[in-house]
Amino acid sequence: MVVYIEYALLENFLLDFVLLRLAFYASKVAVSGKRVCFSALLGAIFALLFPLLVLPIWLAVALKIAVGALLCLLAFGKMRNGKEWGRYALSTVFFFAFTFAFGGALTALLPSVPAKGLVGIGFALLTLLGVLFVRKLYEKRAVERFVYACTVKNGKKSARVSAFYDSGNTARYKNRPVCFLSPDIAWELWEEEMLETAGQVCDEMQISTLNGTRKTRLYKGKLTVEKETTVDEVYFAVSANMLSRGYSLLLHSQIFEDGRKTDE
Repeated sequence: MVVYIEYALLENFLLDFVLLRLAFYASKVAVSGKRVCFSALLGAIFALLFPLLVLPIWLAVALKIAVGALLCLLAFGKMRNGKEWGRYALSTVFFFAFTFAFGGALTALLPSVPAKGLVGIGFALLTLLGVLFVRKLYEKRAVERFVYACTVKNGKKSARVSAFYDSGNTARYKNRPVCFLSPDIAWELWEEEMLETAGQVCDEMQISTLNGTRKTRLYKGKLTVEKETTVDEVYFAVSANMLSRGYSLLLHSQIFEDGRKTDE
C-alpha cells in the first residue's frame, strides 16, 4: 500500500484543526486562528510519527493524552489566572470527547464505504452534528438557568413541578398573576372543577395566541417557588404547549414581586 505523506499530513491537519475549533467553540473560548493552525500542524506531524514508535500500550496512551493536552495548550495561549486554567481544562475535555466520538464513528464507517471520499463526507456530517450538539447543549443550559422547583396547591391537593420564569408573561386577572400549567397537572389538582357542567359561572379570561384570541378558564390556587417566594392566590390557565417542553409551569414575570419570601 502506498501512503502519500503530504496527503496524510493534510488529512491529519484538517482533523486536528476541526477538533480544536469544535473544542474551543464548545468551551466558548476565543482563540487565534494562527495558534490553532500551528497546533493542528504539530498534531498532524505527531500522527505521522507515532506509528513509527515502539512503546508499551500504557505509555502510548499516556503519550497521546499528553500530546492532546499540549495541542490545546498551544492553541489556548498564555493563562494568567485560575479562571483561564479552568477554561483550558474544559477545552481539553471537549477536545478529547470529540476526538473519541469522531474516531469511533469514522472507524466504524471506514470498512463499509466503497470510496475514501465518503469518509470526508462523513467527517463533514460529524462536524455539523458536533456544532448542533454544542448549540443544543447551551440552549438547554440557558433554559435551565430560569427553571425553578415549585409546588402548586389547590386546597389539600398539591403537585411539585418544574417551572420556567417567563419575563414575557404579563397576564393578570383581578390584579393577580396568571401562570400557565400543563393539562395533566391541572387535571390532577382541579379534576372536580373541570368536570363541572358547562354554563356554570367561572373565572375566565381572553388570551391572544398565534391562532387568534380565545377564552380560557382559570383555576385559583397557591404557588410556592422553593427557596424563593410564596403567592397565596394565583390563577392558573391550562396550556397544552407545556407538554412539549422540559417544564410543566410557566411563571408570571412579576411572580417574585407579588409573593412573600418563603420559609421553605
